[in-house]
Amino acid sequence: MTSLDTPAEKLRTFRLLSVAAIAALALAACGDDGDSGDNGNDADNGTTESSENGESGGTLSVTDDHGTHEINLDEIDSVGAFDNRAFRILEDFDVELTVAARSLMQPHVHETYAENEDILDTGNHREPNLELVAAAEPDLVINGQRYAQYYNDIAALLPEGGVILEFDEEFRDPATFFDALKNHATQLGEIFQSEEEAQELVDELDAAMARVAEAYNGEDTVMGLITSGGDINYAGPNEGRAVAPVFQEFGLVPALEVDDQSADHEGDDISVEAIAESDPDWIIVLDRDGMNPNDPEYTAAEELIADSPALQSTTAIENDQIVYMPQNMYITEDIQAYTEFLNDFADALEAAQ
Repeated sequence: MTSLDTPAEKLRTFRLLSVAAIAALALAACGDDGDSGDNGNDADNGTTESSENGESGGTLSVTDDHGTHEINLDEIDSVGAFDNRAFRILEDFDVELTVAARSLMQPHVHETYAENEDILDTGNHREPNLELVAAAEPDLVINGQRYAQYYNDIAALLPEGGVILEFDEEFRDPATFFDALKNHATQLGEIFQSEEEAQELVDELDAAMARVAEAYNGEDTVMGLITSGGDINYAGPNEGRAVAPVFQEFGLVPALEVDDQSADHEGDDISVEAIAESDPDWIIVLDRDGMNPNDPEYTAAEELIADSPALQSTTAIENDQIVYMPQNMYITEDIQAYTEFLNDFADALEAAQ
């Protein structure tokens, strides 16, 4: 087996592969023109169905964090994705990717994309190989969150007419976070002609939100926690990673508020004794390390909390009123993960009534 010795040689090879892949897609599209379309890509199927009616996908005007973009839906042949909140939505829509941050995915969560070697992997957000974006020549890129810092770099690598979209701004404010989840799914549904699938995601989230709003009594105190690296840390109601939007949306009463709250991925370093002294009625937990449960050094949040003597006398533990976010939450933080969590939270709140 021969190896590619230099980045230039690697890039030339990827370019050749990319051109071949795009050509294959184009041939497949021609072959399917006029029939019902059975290639598993909702965007392509939608275009084919429109063609049968004498119509095309047409041009869609999309407004994102950087302005308004005109997208010709009939000319999206190569798609890149770097927003972890979008990965599973795009999988649900059967969108075929040519380039993505697959290193931010896990096979047990992103079953379609994570191990698909046909998708060029730019790596995680620490040292991405953005040359692969140029190699894939994407017509459309969905960017955001961990890759937001590379927006301009990616935009400069797109082919003529390529569009990069980013929907991060609304997510940054916990007070508008759940609206952002719904708007994000809706916009992606319009772009990839999967409006019905997007509406289903939104309806499921709305239903879960309604259950929590109905079941929470407005008085019980709640503590947000993040477990990371074997530690139990505080997640504040105003800035805490993943939990702050839940506090803000449902008016949860914080068991403890401290100055200088942060959205740090490991939470804020406050002693478990201080957490215990606040005696929360409920605890909600983000297990940061759950993104990689096969790591031999991984300790589940449930185990860490069960092994913490200081927490055992809290009302939440004594009454079994502790709710864990999905194990994949840290690498997804998407509409599906929040829907799952809110349904679990609602189940627990309803059971406690």
